[in-house]
Amino acid sequence: MKLIDTIIKYQEEGLKHSFLDFGIHGTLFDPSSQIEEIPKAFDLGVSSFKMFMTYAKLKWMTDDYHLTAAMDLIAECGGLAMVHAENGLVTDYLEDRSLRRGEDQKKVFLMTRPDYLEAEAIFRSVTIAAITNCPLYIVHLSTARGCNPVKEARAEGQVVYVETCPQYLTMTDNILQKLGPLAKIGPPLRTELDRLAIWRAIQEGMVDVVASDHAPKIKKRDDPFFEAPYGSPQTETLLTVTYDEGVNTGKITLCKLVQLLAENPAKIFGFYPKKGAIQRGSDADLIIFDPNQVHTIRPQTQHSGASYTLYEDRKCLGMPILTMQRGKIIMEQGEIKAKPGNGKFVSTKMTTSRVDRR
Repeated sequence: MKLIDTIIKYQEEGLKHSFLDFGIHGTLFDPSSQIEEIPKAFDLGVSSFKMFMTYAKLKWMTDDYHLTAAMDLIAECGGLAMVHAENGLVTDYLEDRSLRRGEDQKKVFLMTRPDYLEAEAIFRSVTIAAITNCPLYIVHLSTARGCNPVKEARAEGQVVYVETCPQYLTMTDNILQKLGPLAKIGPPLRTELDRLAIWRAIQEGMVDVVASDHAPKIKKRDDPFFEAPYGSPQTETLLTVTYDEGVNTGKITLCKLVQLLAENPAKIFGFYPKKGAIQRGSDADLIIFDPNQVHTIRPQTQHSGASYTLYEDRKCLGMPILTMQRGKIIMEQGEIKAKPGNGKFVSTKMTTSRVDRR
């Protein structure tokens, strides 16, 4: 499907069904035919474009030639390139070798996607971004080793933003071994050393955004692991889990949490100060959060299309009790008050707003 057709389709679906204001990233699943459409996407309010450096077997992977071509054109148009950074061809070889050996794919899932492959892909992406002078956004950083090429690129003055997700801040491969297909995500859940390293990266200002990578796939724990799709529901637990694991343990302050979840992404994608701020002229997008409320996460309390959550039975201290958008109540005490179709499409654009890395 053409990129422009897909953007129009999702804009129409969002305006019809979304409870929330939304922007759109253009994802290049077929870069050889979609790259030429990038300038037209800007006319539709889309200026950020995601590419996969992995998933070659799924035919999602963008090779280096087309990654360079895309970044060159994105930079020329004044946009932002986004990459899922893992070396896809080496991953596929390791997986194929493991399959030939008859190994349990759940047990070797992490070993066939080692941290070196994330670090290598990040280095390659920042190198191509430097050559094309293209601003770069690394999605869902998951390893300690992946931090090194980002530090080097920033030291040389490159514009490189980094995102991680709550699953990499709270979970390890042990959860995958327990939940099987439900916890099959990409990049994979890593080691405890990686988990702690990502928290240090946040504390040191290297990570700009904590995002959900929400992908609520329909699957069950007893599904065949190898055939199970990637992804898990994450949006609804994003704030609660990150607050509980970060603020309650003293890893970050409440102000830092707000920067990671709201202010910085609004600045990076050009929504600020309409979004991501509480001030005159901004949208009244507000959350009332009770830091003293204890609750246990259950699938039954979630509003996702998936029938599970990776955080089932996790007891958290603190939860949102009311959310508002543009001054109107969206949810109160776990009950949705708004109607679908109230969301507005918001154009993304690169701005000169600086993210706060303190």
